[in-house]
Amino acid sequence: CSLADENVNLYGGGPLAMPIRLLVAEGQAEEAARILKTKGPELPEDFDPGTADETPSQKEDINQQILSEVRGLHHTSQWILLLAISVLIIAVYLVFEIPRRTSPWSRVQEAVRRYDYERALNLAQSIVREHPEDYYGHEYLGYIYLQMGNLNQAELEYSRAYELAPPESIKSKLEEVRRRLKQQSRVQPSATPKPSP
Repeated sequence: CSLADENVNLYGGGPLAMPIRLLVAEGQAEEAARILKTKGPELPEDFDPGTADETPSQKEDINQQILSEVRGLHHTSQWILLLAISVLIIAVYLVFEIPRRTSPWSRVQEAVRRYDYERALNLAQSIVREHPEDYYGHEYLGYIYLQMGNLNQAELEYSRAYELAPPESIKSKLEEVRRRLKQQSRVQPSATPKPSP
């Protein structure tokens, strides 16, 4: 059953009258007709629905408010992004800089990078005296002696490092030093002169 009442004003009459078409079940037709016939509350006399000219200016005001809020959000998000990038840069700096400053080998490595092998040797020897069972110290001393050209001391330190913890890299370094020592002993003439026949 279809109940149609095209001109019922639910808003109290006047310019806001609105046509309504209802589809209801047969058992609800009488109730629907009664609801449609009842009139809604009257609007107060000072109610102003506004004119057609006022509506666009209100839309413009709302649009301006929305734009200002979007600009504010954009400005805020730029500051948050800048802050996040700053925090990331500081975090990366701290992650990489603090271990270098706290490592006892950092000053030794810095001296080696500057080719100041005497200073590096003194610093490394003091660290090895504190930790004589650490293979890394002996390996690093071997590297410093090798850079200084003192192959005998380099062999001694690499041998000590190999005894403490034999990783393959130390073994290969030790073999390289021993090979260079053999070459050096073959190339250098003996210190004592050979007797003539």
